[in-house]
Amino acid sequence: MKPFPIRITFILLLPIFPLGLPAAETKAPDRVEITPAFIDRLVAEAQGQNPGLQAAGARARAAVDGVAAVRTWEDPTASFGLWGSSSRGFESSQEGNLVYGLEQKLPLYGRPDLMRRVASADASREQLSAEYETQRLRLELQVALNGLAISGREADIAEEDLAWLDATLAAVDHRYRVGQASQVDWLKIQTARVIAGNDLTTKQQERDHSAFALNRLLNRDLHAPWPRVQVPSLAPPIYYTPKLVDSALAAEPSLKVMRQESASAQAAADLTRKQRLPDVSVGLEARQYSGDGGFREGTATVSFSLPWLNRGRYDSDWRRDQERKRASDLAAEDQSLSIREDLHHHIVDLGAALRQAVLLRDQLIPLARQTLTSAQSAWEHNLGPFQDILDAHRMLLADDLAMDHALIDQNTMLAQISYLTGIRDVETLVSLAGEPPPGHDGQNPDPSK
Repeated sequence: MKPFPIRITFILLLPIFPLGLPAAETKAPDRVEITPAFIDRLVAEAQGQNPGLQAAGARARAAVDGVAAVRTWEDPTASFGLWGSSSRGFESSQEGNLVYGLEQKLPLYGRPDLMRRVASADASREQLSAEYETQRLRLELQVALNGLAISGREADIAEEDLAWLDATLAAVDHRYRVGQASQVDWLKIQTARVIAGNDLTTKQQERDHSAFALNRLLNRDLHAPWPRVQVPSLAPPIYYTPKLVDSALAAEPSLKVMRQESASAQAAADLTRKQRLPDVSVGLEARQYSGDGGFREGTATVSFSLPWLNRGRYDSDWRRDQERKRASDLAAEDQSLSIREDLHHHIVDLGAALRQAVLLRDQLIPLARQTLTSAQSAWEHNLGPFQDILDAHRMLLADDLAMDHALIDQNTMLAQISYLTGIRDVETLVSLAGEPPPGHDGQNPDPSK
């Protein structure tokens, strides 16, 4: 039998190399990189279009207007009436039959200032809530971009897989026709080709949905196209250090809101305590006779409420506000404990993703590529089964995709840590928590080595 031409070896090897190399990605002019500056631009766009952020901003502005709306002097109360008497009383021409007056409540006990403090505390809380919504959206945008990056990479790998299978199918078909490959080999490659085509369609639709979700966050047209998003590179390790914890406890958005809720509750309790004191008003009353329009008499008055009858209820109001203050303090304390746990969890997951990426890059992917080349060479020389080629090819695809997933997981954990600490760039995080604390086991590898 005539030996199989050497050109078949070239056909099989050519599609193998692009699977693990980023060269094909860098040629595309429409790719974007996930950077803090790029996220800032998206957040700025969302602030003008995202309904959730606009609602939070409207609440903050309303609360600020509420501070300016607090009045020091209440509106005065005007009164007007007609006076009359019986035959046994005074004549209306003597007493006056037109009665009118004005009463003004006095701003005593510092109540207006306390009301202004309550309104100001509420305004600060709403402003922090708006900032919280902004930071949450920033995190959601980063996660959505990570989702678009990995779904795009999955579609790229599925496309590369299909191209490899097409080239391999041509080689197997040729060998089958000349009697150097079995019908089972031909069936296997045909089946793998059909499955890969269907998988490519699924991955492309998943990529489109990731773009759909990102457009929803930005309130763009839901079907607006997006460029390909690059999978991020390996980042340096980050450790759980006291400095990083202190930064998170000072910057975490929801904890800021809770602390301000405590301040609002304290201001409300201080105001409630003053409500037990009597309201004092001063007034003027005059009488005039309608017959000749002459003034007859005037009266100055001082009036006050009697809150002592409801003293127990006022005490209950004050205790209620004190308990609200205590509840806010305890909620903030619980949140601070949760922040410590979440930060530690994210750093553990970050280390796991980093180790996984380094393992795949340095050991598993080179080994899978070498195995695929050996299996292909053995099959070409009738020294190994064709199934070994398919198995090695699938393992190489799985390792390449696992590498991308590890990088995306790393970037997601960095986004979570950035959200907790308020530090946006990796360099600052590394400078703050890039040295292992005393007693650390040192299991996080350096990706540069």
